[in-house]
Amino acid sequence: MKSTMTILMVLVTQLGLASNLMASTATREDGSMFLVWMFLGMCALIVIIQLMPAMFLLFGLLKSLFTGNKSPVKVNASNKE
Repeated sequence: MKSTMTILMVLVTQLGLASNLMASTATREDGSMFLVWMFLGMCALIVIIQLMPAMFLLFGLLKSLFTGNKSPVKVNASNKE
């Protein structure tokens, strides 16, 4: 009885998985894949354009940290009003 129940459960599981796999085999005929790729490409372009100023700022910060200031800045402590 136990082995029959196990076989039945395996068959039901396999049939359930097979029906889900066969449900999505139809291809789209409206040609929307090109539009999807165009949209994703535009999103990637926006992200890259937003990262460019951040990279310039980071490189400028690192450059100023490692090169240091060659000419000292004179600070006038007297406050004449």
